[in-house]
Amino acid sequence: MDKELRGGIAEGSRVWLPDGSARPIEEVVAKRLPVLSYNKEWDTRPVRYGANQGSRDHSVGELISVVPSTWSGSVLREAYSIRFVSGRIIEVSGDQPWVTQRRKGRQAWEWKRTDALATGDRVPLPLTAAYFGNEGDAREGYFVGAMLGDGGMTSCTPEFHGDPCDGAAAFMRDFASEHGCGVRETSNGSIVRMRFPFRSGYRNPMTECLRRYGVWGQRCDRKSLPSDAFSRDFWLGCLSGLIDTDGCVRERINPRGTAHGSVEYATVSPELATQVFNALLRLGVASRFTVVERRRSANHSINGYRIESRRPICIVEVSRATALVRLAGLLELRIGCKARKLQRLAQLVGHVAPACSDMHGYDEAVALDRVKTVESIGVKSVYGVLASPSGLFVVNGLVLGAR
Repeated sequence: MDKELRGGIAEGSRVWLPDGSARPIEEVVAKRLPVLSYNKEWDTRPVRYGANQGSRDHSVGELISVVPSTWSGSVLREAYSIRFVSGRIIEVSGDQPWVTQRRKGRQAWEWKRTDALATGDRVPLPLTAAYFGNEGDAREGYFVGAMLGDGGMTSCTPEFHGDPCDGAAAFMRDFASEHGCGVRETSNGSIVRMRFPFRSGYRNPMTECLRRYGVWGQRCDRKSLPSDAFSRDFWLGCLSGLIDTDGCVRERINPRGTAHGSVEYATVSPELATQVFNALLRLGVASRFTVVERRRSANHSINGYRIESRRPICIVEVSRATALVRLAGLLELRIGCKARKLQRLAQLVGHVAPACSDMHGYDEAVALDRVKTVESIGVKSVYGVLASPSGLFVVNGLVLGAR
């Protein structure tokens, strides 16, 4: 590896780029792509106590587009898998540098290597990586998100299943009308099956919209969006559609009478859940990713069909008060009960301020994730870049050293 570079990122790790996309580290190195990096060096001076030590700079600067000055291609190194409390996972070499927050005394920033990381170490997440592309608008985003949730996209005609009286069904009727499609509704109890036939030509424009966004014909466990640079409006619409269909808003009161709650999105597609997880962070909303393994039952059946296996459920949860308030101001939910509950929840927890202190090194531009486990995974191919002036860049949603 280049002598100027320290550490390395394992092949397949996704680097966040200024165009709003995320690309594998090997592609970033091969194509010499610009990365997201901070515009100033963080204050990582050793902590000394006593008089005349001077004040510390707790700010982290801004994320900007930076073209790395040095690149390192594929090198075989011993690698480690780092799992975080948020559910994020990253694979790096043992000498990969990290900027972490000191755990004792004055909790300022300091540099650590992977092989020195321990359970509980705090690593920053960027809350200002709001870089997006130009592809798509909010209405197309909501349509795609709602169809990924409660749509049928494997037959000749697209269809949607939902409550005929709520805002999601009303949106589907309007969207179909805008594209010259009819709506055929078949009631099934409290749920309606909505089909969108198109008679004016050979190709159905709603189907073409789904094809354009790469979601037509996907299996439920493989649903995902392509790695395109979607616009901010598209993502806001898409997240609203996904939460309206496969999400829930929970409000709780603990025994002390304190109100709290969460917004949760659930899917059996790990890739789609990861995309939602990362899109929320780009919008400044920290969340948590968990996987729930469901029990298998030999005698389980649905409508007479025996179920041989049950796929794990991936859940993306927003529960911190400041994140809930921000999310409530971003989403445009069309299902009335969810929209009202989210706004009420935001009002109940809106008085909670983000944790910040001159003594603890917090900056509102970052959140802190904690190391859960550090495991050796053998020898892997790793890559590196040098990004000045901060020596930092964003990989898998985490701030890593690039120096």
